[in-house]
Amino acid sequence: MDSVGRRTRLIFVSHVTSTTALILPVAEVCAAARKRGIATLIDGAHAPGQIAVDLDAIGADFYVGNCHKWLCAPKGSGFLNARAEHHELLDATVMSWGYADDTGGHSGFDDYLGNTQFERRMQWQGTRDISPWLAVPAALRFQDRFDWPTVRQHCHVLAEHAVEVMARRHGLPPAAKTDDWAQMVVIPVPVQDPETLRKRLLLESRIEVPVTTHRGRVFVRLSVQGYNTPEDIEHLLGAPALQ
Repeated sequence: MDSVGRRTRLIFVSHVTSTTALILPVAEVCAAARKRGIATLIDGAHAPGQIAVDLDAIGADFYVGNCHKWLCAPKGSGFLNARAEHHELLDATVMSWGYADDTGGHSGFDDYLGNTQFERRMQWQGTRDISPWLAVPAALRFQDRFDWPTVRQHCHVLAEHAVEVMARRHGLPPAAKTDDWAQMVVIPVPVQDPETLRKRLLLESRIEVPVTTHRGRVFVRLSVQGYNTPEDIEHLLGAPALQ
């Protein structure tokens, strides 16, 4: 919070970073920002399904999350959670007939504020396909049925093994402690052109995986999901590009 000044109106933070896969202390950030009267926007793209997400405990003014990544719902599904006092600040990015006066619509944020005009402009987007959103409850039930916290822990163990092997192989320290990440982790590799390494992994070993950079270091960002096996991890570790 040292960079916060009088002109700061919004603090934007990732819950789980894309480049380094680190879990950030968003609840603490939101609490500190609220004491200073500053709104917070949390990008939870990689959080739902990979880690436990308690929106009330986080206390963000705005929280957005994807459901098609770790939650296993279809592409195009996601959610926005906004504190009730901020609903009037939001506008839909797609304008449709819901912006007109005296038109009906489904209930939305107006359930809390009683503002039907706001509800219409947020809900109606013409002929948009909403089937991905309708599939989210099935994805939640699927993960509940198969004890997903245990699945996540198994995935973490597989990712941890990959980090340990590569750290010994190249003598490079991990980017963070094992508790700082979940199913997605960055594995340090010798400094090299990241795009060349990504292409080698794809063309030589048929492995499609992001290669990221941060503060002069190069990382292979490994994501382990419930369908991955130890054999998948060994295939990555045995890739000629990573020897």
